[in-house]
Amino acid sequence: MISLGLHGCAGMYSVVEFEVLEPATVSFPDQVSQLLILNRAPLSFSVFSEEDREGMDKRQLLILDTLISNSINRGLLHVLKQSPIERFHRPIWLDERRGDTALMEDLVLTKREVAAMCDYMDGDAVISLEFYSMDLDSDYDYYIDAPVVQNHYYQVSNNVQWFIYLPGSPRPFDKYTMADTLYFPDVINGEVMEFPTTLEMIRKSFFKSGMKYGRYLVPVWTQASRSLYKGKKDSLRRASKLTDRGEWKQALSIWENLTASDDSTLVSKALNNMAVYYELEDNLDTASILVNQALEYDTLEAVWFYREELDTRIENRKEVINQVKY
Repeated sequence: MISLGLHGCAGMYSVVEFEVLEPATVSFPDQVSQLLILNRAPLSFSVFSEEDREGMDKRQLLILDTLISNSINRGLLHVLKQSPIERFHRPIWLDERRGDTALMEDLVLTKREVAAMCDYMDGDAVISLEFYSMDLDSDYDYYIDAPVVQNHYYQVSNNVQWFIYLPGSPRPFDKYTMADTLYFPDVINGEVMEFPTTLEMIRKSFFKSGMKYGRYLVPVWTQASRSLYKGKKDSLRRASKLTDRGEWKQALSIWENLTASDDSTLVSKALNNMAVYYELEDNLDTASILVNQALEYDTLEAVWFYREELDTRIENRKEVINQVKY
């Protein structure tokens, strides 16, 4: 947890917001320290839809390709630099090999090529952009009773493919393909809105794709929230005011006293709040025990949801620790 905020919420709950570290989908071998980034995406008109490439010349192709490649790389680097895995903060960017995949599908780097790159650059893994494509489109909605545009938005769709190569292996260590679509409205309910230029829309679309792949490679901090039960004029209300002021230990004392109550629902709420306290202290095992006890007293819906969220954190904990241990 690196930040914490608590927001008042009308009714039964107040909401605690904090950040948790979620594991990457890929788990690199322990020996991987230095990443090498390579662009092998075909430099071709065919990566754009037939309508979009109409009238496009070689110069325009190069401009768009540069914009797209740079945006992908910037998005990827943005995530790598914010990761707790410091050894991945400064990948080495290799020279492009754009002709590799231009004429043949699924043409992967050979074992010898990967080994040569890693030996020459002192790297441990090659992250290769293998392919991208893009399509621009727009949609209109009209008012039912008049031929006037009600809503109009542009959309940028892209498809990006990545491979990970490790020296010593004849096949890619990992393959990943993503498809994204971003929408940019310029008319909403008949009102003209400000919207970015076409180039800016393309840049944002591929920057997002680069970030998405970065999150696939390394653990990232994500926003989480938990609900604290509060009452109207009882002890839960007093504890809520204490947490608003950051006086969590005093609130914990109140919740502990409430667990002796004859009101099973009140006990369940107090145990739930205690579990949140221990989770914020990063004591997930104690939090898990308290949530189970809360459900034994009353099967409150919010506590069931908390059980599921906490289970996810506990399942991810071992993987996160393994990924950031070096």
